[in-house]
Amino acid sequence: MSLGKKIGIIAIAALAALILLFIYLPVVAWILVGLVVLIIAVVLLVPIGADIAYIDEKFRLALRVDGFAIQLLPKKEKKDEEKKEEEKPKKEKEKKEPEEKKPEEEKKPRKFNFTKEELLELAKKAIKGLGKFGKFTVRKFMLHFTAAGQDPYNTVMFYNYVNGALCILAPICRKHLDVKDDVDVWTNVDFTTDKIQLDTELSVTLRLIQVVRAALAVAVGVIGVLIKNKRRLKKEEKLAKKNGEPPPDEEKQDEQTTDTEIEITKEEERKDSNG
Repeated sequence: MSLGKKIGIIAIAALAALILLFIYLPVVAWILVGLVVLIIAVVLLVPIGADIAYIDEKFRLALRVDGFAIQLLPKKEKKDEEKKEEEKPKKEKEKKEPEEKKPEEEKKPRKFNFTKEELLELAKKAIKGLGKFGKFTVRKFMLHFTAAGQDPYNTVMFYNYVNGALCILAPICRKHLDVKDDVDVWTNVDFTTDKIQLDTELSVTLRLIQVVRAALAVAVGVIGVLIKNKRRLKKEEKLAKKNGEPPPDEEKQDEQTTDTEIEITKEEERKDSNG
């Protein structure tokens, strides 16, 4: 039994149990519904976020859930004993002879055939959906930048360009983001070295309900575009059948086969001439 069927059976059983509770024990049923709604509301309001840092040429990434940090990168090194235990089963697997795999039937991948207008509409729907995120909360932002280079003039110009960009981006970030007071930004110039130095750290948080809202908005928009695309392709197939022409996908396949046949004939002619 597949996972989808199991989930469906469990959902039907839970719904049937809830209906029976409403019939025979309505007070208990309402209490259970209230608890479920309360749990969902609490989970959606839990703050989640990420801590991203690049300090001393090392990248660090951590997931933050309600104040608890889970380190993702760099991964913690395993102890020597754990490494040895993992190496043992690998060696045993290498000793076993590989079993002959039966040739699987090639599955044709589903191809999407979008027009430029549909792709543009798809991008617009995705951007509009992402706009439903709302404001991010920037708990911490640190940027230490030191411009350097062989040419002093280019170094100073690059330093001025970075400062100008920061002056432009700062009010935009203040407007669209909820920036806390923990902000540390400074820039400098070093003419004694050719290596640019950059240390940065960013800590962002948002509510889970923001993610769900944005995901639903993106999904609704994208599904609408996909439905339109499917209807258009069906219309094109019907028109092609009426006119006695092959559908667009078959035409592309025929072109590919003719190209391969031409290449094969050319190779055979070369072999005959060399032979």
